[in-house]
Amino acid sequence: MNIRERSTGSEGGVATPRIDVDAFIAKYGVDNELTREVLHEFPTLCYLLGNTTDTPQAMDSRPDGVARRIFFLTEGSGMFGLSQPEDAMRWRGIFNHVMGTTRQVYYLGQRLMEIGEGGRAELGSHGFDAGTFDEIDPELMRRFFLVSHAGRRRADERAWHGLNDGVHIEDDIGEASLEFLTSQDAEQGIIDLMRVEAHSDLLDTAMTLGYFPNIVDNVLTYTDWTYGQRPQTLQSRFEGLRKSQRQPVEVLDALERAGNHFEQAIVSVLGIDTPTRMANASYDWEERIRRAYCAPSGISIAHAFPDYSAQFGITA
Repeated sequence: MNIRERSTGSEGGVATPRIDVDAFIAKYGVDNELTREVLHEFPTLCYLLGNTTDTPQAMDSRPDGVARRIFFLTEGSGMFGLSQPEDAMRWRGIFNHVMGTTRQVYYLGQRLMEIGEGGRAELGSHGFDAGTFDEIDPELMRRFFLVSHAGRRRADERAWHGLNDGVHIEDDIGEASLEFLTSQDAEQGIIDLMRVEAHSDLLDTAMTLGYFPNIVDNVLTYTDWTYGQRPQTLQSRFEGLRKSQRQPVEVLDALERAGNHFEQAIVSVLGIDTPTRMANASYDWEERIRRAYCAPSGISIAHAFPDYSAQFGITA
């Protein structure tokens, strides 16, 4: 069977476009039992598998300032199922960000599905397009964010190490992720949501209107901005972004205004404690996926994800 053909798979009990999980497992040599189980439970994670060089290629301290032996991606995404402890530790930061944000996406998506017509009308009074409320699908949004950074390693290795081959073909993270997911025949819903990684389009809208009309775009960007390596406020996130000087101040100001506009709107509808409840939402599936990230390399969840483990009292 071609690896792109569809076979049975479900995530969170909801039918999803079929992914040949066993073919992915065979292609990338996934032999850890927990990781295999989680791939069957959440087939979209198959898109994060990959192969790397058998031996270390250099020493490097990016992205976290810890010098370690590094391996280069040779195929796939290389963000899950990593068997080398140093490799898993190098890429744990972006995986932690993805998982924390996915948790918040799922929580907020579910809450917004429950608000009823009155809540929708109130959110609509803040300028959000009423026609986009029916696009809220927590299961799809979770699947999307799990793989939204699928091209991150490809792009970072190209930018950091000057790699230029059939894997490392794009240094823009959003473009690299979109190109890769498209090549994998990812479901159209995921491809459509990749629009939030087109930062120039979001910026144009934020500069013109001061907010994003599409409610789904707001959920995906707001939850991203309020989880770096741990839950944080919009103010703290954008203070950090300004200090990094990677974007002009006027750009960050416009995006922060859009985030604040959305936050004020959801607080008015869902309650003042909404950001806190979102940050502290706890799901068994998140811990299970995090453990499956760690399992092939033998690193502990507390070592790989110390802030997450401390937040939820996980010690082993």
